[in-house]
Amino acid sequence: MSLDSIKKDTKPKSVYELGFDKNGSMVEQKTNKDHYGKIVYVDGVEYSHHIKVLESNVYDPLGAYSNRRRYLQASFKKVSAKTFNYYMMYLKTNNSIYLTRAQRGFINND
Repeated sequence: MSLDSIKKDTKPKSVYELGFDKNGSMVEQKTNKDHYGKIVYVDGVEYSHHIKVLESNVYDPLGAYSNRRRYLQASFKKVSAKTFNYYMMYLKTNNSIYLTRAQRGFINND
């Protein structure tokens, strides 16, 4: 069996990303510019969760770097659903305990 025949047998998967803004609300835009979290769906099934990270820490949109967000090189890192949910709760409520729990989950790869 050749590599070409294997490639022909595999079906392309549909990938969809659902983004979340700084208030924890869903965003329909295609750009990741103002996203703070995202869920990746593959073939309609929840596949992975990602949150915004700056310098190996969970990004806090209310924190010290919030005024400089246009200039920061933040990235998205894959996390567990539990950590993602804590981060979304922080964005919705601004209760710092959820940011602390999200940070602990991120560090511990929970």
